[in-house]
Amino acid sequence: MVNLNELLICAVCHSDLVRSNGSVSCSRCGRNYSLNENIHNMTPLPPPDELLKSKWDTWQKLQDNGLFSYTNAPELNLSVGPREDALAFKAFCQLSGVILDVGCGPQTYPSYLPGTGAVVGIDPLLGQQPRGFAFVQGIGEYLPFRDGTFDHILYATSLDHMLVPRHSLAESTRCLKPGGCLNLWLDSQAATYEPVGQSRFKQVTVLAKKGFKSLSRHGWMNKMGLRRTLSYMGSVAKMKVPQGAIDYFHFEHLTLEVVTRWLDELNLVIGKQQEYPLADSLFIQAKRQ
Repeated sequence: MVNLNELLICAVCHSDLVRSNGSVSCSRCGRNYSLNENIHNMTPLPPPDELLKSKWDTWQKLQDNGLFSYTNAPELNLSVGPREDALAFKAFCQLSGVILDVGCGPQTYPSYLPGTGAVVGIDPLLGQQPRGFAFVQGIGEYLPFRDGTFDHILYATSLDHMLVPRHSLAESTRCLKPGGCLNLWLDSQAATYEPVGQSRFKQVTVLAKKGFKSLSRHGWMNKMGLRRTLSYMGSVAKMKVPQGAIDYFHFEHLTLEVVTRWLDELNLVIGKQQEYPLADSLFIQAKRQ
């Protein structure tokens, strides 16, 4: 297990932390963080820049939608059990050394992670506790870890849930060791999606098209049972797409073209990529020079 006390710093100014009587604060900027039953919440509140502030309320509603889905149908929305796509991502990454999972989700242990090793996960949701790895509550745009800490950093279908994805990639680049690998699991069909908007009919149509395709492909409908599957999808269809989002869970869908440009701007070199058509997935591994 990783010793978080050695890795954690202020999420905003990257200075050392001061711990006193169960509280945690930055030694430089004085920002306070919470520590509850040994779980660090390093979410910088209020958000430290205007762009995050402008998107924060919408993002919180997207998080609420996601939590509903994770809780009611983890088989569909989380990497739990022997999911073929999660195991394919695990094989692709070839993880070793010290690993950071950005947006690790609320499950106890994602199935794409190695069975043993030095693993740290960060997610805005507290999720199930205790975790099977060192866990920090926080956001990907402000990673509370020292420079050059990790050999591998993962975004397993989480990059498109960030408030400002490029900002998060920049933070991960800072936290990677020289020669370390950034591993991305993206939606290969992102370029084909149209905004759902506020139209209830369009919401249900898009959900049915994507949802049933995914369910039938992986056999999840049989695992969950038809009645439970239909009940879950009907409940999701009643959600609201918050103003400023393009569907129930995202601000935007990230295309390969956009992500590749960001990686190039951050001087990350793509070493390999692999399509996984069974789950409309694309895996990318890029290295820090």
